[in-house]
Parts: sequence; C-alpha cells; structure tokens
Amino acid sequence: MLAALCDILGCTPTDLITTSAQNLPARRAAGEEAPIKPAARRPTRVRLTPER
Repeated sequence: MLAALCDILGCTPTDLITTSAQNLPARRAAGEEAPIKPAARRPTRVRLTPER
C-alpha cells in the first residue's frame, strides 16, 4: 500500500512518514529490587449497599 502511494505521488516513504525520538529514563533491569508500596499490594474493601 505504501509503495503504491509513493508511486502515485512520486515520492519516497520518508516524505510521507515522519519519525521522532525521545530520551526516556532507563527501565529497571529484570530482578532488580523495586520499592514495595504496601497500599498497592493490599486489596481495598468493598462496601455493598442494597439496591433502591
């Protein structure tokens, strides 16, 4: 599809598609210790109310 568009328009894929790069922070390595947030590990209680 892209090749057909380029042939019809007389251009290259780089004329149709722009790219950009971002500097992202480094990700944690596998097995690396992460800080544990107790609230994130504990489920929250559900309060059931009767239907009206």
